Amino acid sequence: MKEIYPTVAIDYGMKNLGLAISDSKGVMASPLKVVSITKKRNIDTVIKEILELCSEYNVKRLVVGKPQEFTKKHRKTTEKIDAFLVKLKSFTNIPIVTYDEAFSTADAQNMLTSSGQNIRSSKKKIDSIAATLFLQEFLNFENKKNEK
Repeated sequence: MKEIYPTVAIDYGMKNLGLAISDSKGVMASPLKVVSITKKRNIDTVIKEILELCSEYNVKRLVVGKPQEFTKKHRKTTEKIDAFLVKLKSFTNIPIVTYDEAFSTADAQNMLTSSGQNIRSSKKKIDSIAATLFLQEFLNFENKKNEK
């Protein structure tokens, strides 16, 4: 029988990290929140906040979005995400996997505009929706793999 537990996805950004969570069966993804890096809240503080949420929700796995390297900009983003992963791993023993999140932010923006929402006023929502989209893709992939 498949192990049942919630998974948290992290859509890493330089200023905002979008978070999404799966249900305990690993079938549905939902937006969780956005945590922001500021002058008063450095990356260590943000990681501790994420891990407190993980403890609260009894999370057993983290999925960090990582784009494919199509351009030099993507390569720089990947390097920043790799540095974030090293730091995150130093704070926790929760298993961490990466998953392709290419286009999740653009897809999230398209979802919001097609539902009539203003992207500027929904900027923070975009990050958690992007995390939700790639977490749902990840869950679908995992579930399909486990059916075989």
